[in-house]
Amino acid sequence: MRHNVRFEAIAALFLLAAPAAAHAQSAQRWSLQVSGISVGAQGEAYEGLSNGIGMEAQVRLTPSVWSFGAGLQYSAHKLDFGGQLGEETVTLTGLFVEPRRIFDVGSSTFAPYASARLSFLQQAIDVSANGTSVEATASGTQVNAGGGVLFRMSPRVNLDLGATYGLINFGDVEVTVPGIGATTVDGSSGSGSNLVVRIGVAIGLGK
Repeated sequence: MRHNVRFEAIAALFLLAAPAAAHAQSAQRWSLQVSGISVGAQGEAYEGLSNGIGMEAQVRLTPSVWSFGAGLQYSAHKLDFGGQLGEETVTLTGLFVEPRRIFDVGSSTFAPYASARLSFLQQAIDVSANGTSVEATASGTQVNAGGGVLFRMSPRVNLDLGATYGLINFGDVEVTVPGIGATTVDGSSGSGSNLVVRIGVAIGLGK
């Protein structure tokens, strides 16, 4: 009996001295995340734009409950010019930075997080009519806020389910016509908003 009591006491001491359970965030300092995204766009900056799908890739640094990411995003949207040219495809591409903070809910398999995102995007479309190809582009800055849940799938792999809502402001449209050059359309700037839903996989790098 005395031997059993001693064993239980030693086991209890080890449990008290052990580090807290890992949060559902990358156990490695660096990670790579790839996500599929669905982008819903509204406002004058996106007039005529349908909801689109795309993807994003980012590198993340995770020193603590805070995590910082930077990467590229892309989505494709259909645009209807009142049926005159039929449906055309508008692309949204750009760079972003994204800080996150996870919250401890007492689980080592999942954790909710809050996030923000600053993006620098370009809206672009190529239209061909009567043998002439015309490119129109506009650049803008977008600020998003939201959150999600991280699920630990293995010591190196996390599943990310998240959503953000944001506001964007595009500058004037620049139209480029082959043989003529680029022209800025004054007064064509606009603002809008979007809802981005994503599902992604993050893979830890190194130790």
